[in-house]
Amino acid sequence: MKLTKVSLAALVALGAFSSVANATPLEEAIKNVDLSGFARYRYTNDHLKTSSAASKVKSSDAGHVFRMQTAFKAAIDDNFFGVLHLRYQAKDISGDNIKDGTDKTNTTGTFGVYEMYLGYKADNTTVTAGKQKLGTFYDDKDIVGTGLKVVNTDIQGLTLTAGAFDAVQNDGNEIDGPFLTTLTGSFNDAPGNIYYLGAAGSYDPVAFKVAIANVQEVATLYGAGIGADFNINDDLSINGKAQYVHNDSDHKKVANADFWALQAGIKAFGLKFNAGYLDFDAKNKASDAENSSKISFVTLDANGELINPAKILNGAMSSSKQFYNNIKGNNDYWFVKAGYDIDKFGFGAGYTKGKGHSFALNEDRAKRDEWHVDASYKYSKKLTFLSWYAFAKDKKDDVKFQQDRIRFEAKYSF
Repeated sequence: MKLTKVSLAALVALGAFSSVANATPLEEAIKNVDLSGFARYRYTNDHLKTSSAASKVKSSDAGHVFRMQTAFKAAIDDNFFGVLHLRYQAKDISGDNIKDGTDKTNTTGTFGVYEMYLGYKADNTTVTAGKQKLGTFYDDKDIVGTGLKVVNTDIQGLTLTAGAFDAVQNDGNEIDGPFLTTLTGSFNDAPGNIYYLGAAGSYDPVAFKVAIANVQEVATLYGAGIGADFNINDDLSINGKAQYVHNDSDHKKVANADFWALQAGIKAFGLKFNAGYLDFDAKNKASDAENSSKISFVTLDANGELINPAKILNGAMSSSKQFYNNIKGNNDYWFVKAGYDIDKFGFGAGYTKGKGHSFALNEDRAKRDEWHVDASYKYSKKLTFLSWYAFAKDKKDDVKFQQDRIRFEAKYSF
């Protein structure tokens, strides 16, 4: 038998061709993969001013933010599936932020893994394990943790959810408010794992939610909400909503708190109007020497699903310290909002006024208010445009803090 000498390079090439020959065709590999996500451009411009009888301090911040999220969901075998969610975000500074030189565009940003988890679906029960969105009553549905979640819909109209997360993100562009960063950075004597139980029901015209979130050895949130929407005819309906959350502290650094809100509205021939009242109180008033240094919260991130009529007042104002996950003292507000939808266009305006803690002024019971206007255009089901302007103000005695923000957004979903 004659032996033929084959070079190492030739062996590698033969192996590669063999692998290719046995590889799964691309068409077959992707036929069970669902693709979803969005691409978004957002421009935000903030102007800030602190003034008193003695001085005035002004500053501004503006930027172009580009984001793309792409989720791949693949059927693996039988009832198993896997999800890989990639994310890209970059910000280009705009305006007068760069005092030396000129503004720069970011061309080195890369995609990162946002979610990555394995799922199993049997009948009406879905179990997911891995890096995934928390998706609770107490966050705005974009915060990720590592853990296990179970969702069941056996009972028609009722969704039951249970989750356990032993790690949660503490930075990134999704973080709204300081709580998660504080939790993962300051509570060295508490595990801080998050356990969640929730029930959501929809039985026309009434819908409700009940939710418990335990941040291990830190605090437990007990919350509930109920709403109703009565359609009188095709062009006229009335609606209402009520919510309540209680924070029961388990840690010496955390103060108990309560949140409640009421809202009522009407829709008629494209017009929308609603008005309401909200109140949230934490046992950490600035005048309480024993408890003033404690933190308190009624959400885990941002304002969760709780009623928030303002654009920035109880949110992005004062370096994003005013969200419901960072509350102090007694706060109460009333609000009105109105809007009109015609064809693909939408227009709206709102006003919120009350008293509460101002982190910008470091004062309790400051006078606080905001007015805003917005406009939207829905070009198609996938492509939308949104623009709004908001002006908010805190005032206590002769000191005043003002912030206004303008935003434009174009978003394509797929």
